[in-house]
Amino acid sequence: MSAIDVFGWRSLGLAFIVLVAVAFPFWVVSIPPVTDLPQHLGQIFLLEETLAGRRPELMLSPWYYPNTLVYGLIYGFWQVADPLTAARLTMSVLAVAWVSASYVLGRFHNRPAENWLIGVPLVFNFLFYWGLLNFLIGWPVFCLFMQVARARPGRSQALVMAGAGLLLYYAHALWFLMANVWLIARFIDRQPGSWRQSLGCMLPGWVLACTWYPQLAAARRASGVETGVDWGAMPLERADLNYFANAAQGGLQGGLESTYIVVLAFWIALSVFTRWRHLEAETDKPLLVAAVGFIMAYWVLPWNYMNTIFFSQRWLPCGLTLLLLALPAPRVPRLYCFTAGLTLLIVFSLATIKSWRDWEEEQMGGFLEAIGKLEKSDRVFGVDMFGGSMYVRGRPGLQLSSYAQALRGCDTNFSFTDHHTGIVQYVDRSHTNPIRRLVSSPYLTKPEHLRGFNRALVNGDAALHEFFSARLNLEPLDDSQQTWRVYRILPR
Repeated sequence: MSAIDVFGWRSLGLAFIVLVAVAFPFWVVSIPPVTDLPQHLGQIFLLEETLAGRRPELMLSPWYYPNTLVYGLIYGFWQVADPLTAARLTMSVLAVAWVSASYVLGRFHNRPAENWLIGVPLVFNFLFYWGLLNFLIGWPVFCLFMQVARARPGRSQALVMAGAGLLLYYAHALWFLMANVWLIARFIDRQPGSWRQSLGCMLPGWVLACTWYPQLAAARRASGVETGVDWGAMPLERADLNYFANAAQGGLQGGLESTYIVVLAFWIALSVFTRWRHLEAETDKPLLVAAVGFIMAYWVLPWNYMNTIFFSQRWLPCGLTLLLLALPAPRVPRLYCFTAGLTLLIVFSLATIKSWRDWEEEQMGGFLEAIGKLEKSDRVFGVDMFGGSMYVRGRPGLQLSSYAQALRGCDTNFSFTDHHTGIVQYVDRSHTNPIRRLVSSPYLTKPEHLRGFNRALVNGDAALHEFFSARLNLEPLDDSQQTWRVYRILPR
């Protein structure tokens, strides 16, 4: 009998602890520090506006466009809850789906549960912090695809596999591409299955991709979106512990994430060393092939391509999760392994909760009050001068002003509609937004950039508010001394 009875009460207790630990942080703050979350919510608002005929300049993205699956999830919660609750529900479900999908995949492959548990803290990664929701929903679908692909070839398996391939395509085009790479690698490695049938099942997705991609490239060229390659750090530089830990997780400031990566390295080394004699027989080759492919993608792909950021880093948390599942557990008493895994998970969950609450106190003062002063008819220009945070990595405040659209229905100075990859897009494919870059570089904002807007939503300390109100000719709507304030834009 294993240390954790898979179908017994102890297993249910473990599952409850894990799921609460990964979902609870989203419910301890008024707004979680998920950068792109307000933009995704804004897409749902614009979807309803477009369906109601109130946005003639917009249209639904064509049915063959990828990267739209997650909007079905958000829209479902949008129908039964207010936008902020829908946001929390969406993030909680994605986090729970991340750990549940890897667990189910491990169970079907008969992998050690302790390896899965030690990898659960990888869910606290930058994909969630940056709000790459389209990509996140692809992980459970890819786990489903891997399981379907190892089933015995036949007509029913081919149909299910084709359906899973289409789900991957609609989740995110990169997941669909990686699934094809994995299939090819499996057959090069002479693993069981029919390569003709497997690749044939991916044909419907390729037909859609060949229809979509030329249109996307043309639209981005016409709108002036940067489509060049940015390598960021070179492959050798990506071996640095801090860089590697930031790519594997990248959510919390401080040394906790680097420490966790050292623990993972020790765990993997212990597994290899203690199971050396039977390592090949006890390693799951299909999972290992996928893990190696994802980790290699981290090493060799550029940082940015076709306006897709984290083009290489996004594969590392998935690759490490698969590597842990592929390897046998260390030859250590299982009770010790489960105790170590649960301890790490609880530490990460508590550290995340504290950091998020500190971030809210640091940067969110007066935010919801400021948003509440806006009307649907307002056109809002967002200026977030705080940028980073002492507690959370990345740019958690970068898109916060877009809550003006998600919560109040205002137009803002930037929308994901400009990307041509959301659920709605402009009818005029050559639509340009010359001020879109000011979202990431607000200090470059000049008075002429505010033409056509009547409200400014500014985040900063007292000195920054004084400077920008004078520089941009802004008039405060009240005497608020909070970090977030709303201004009336005065004509010049």
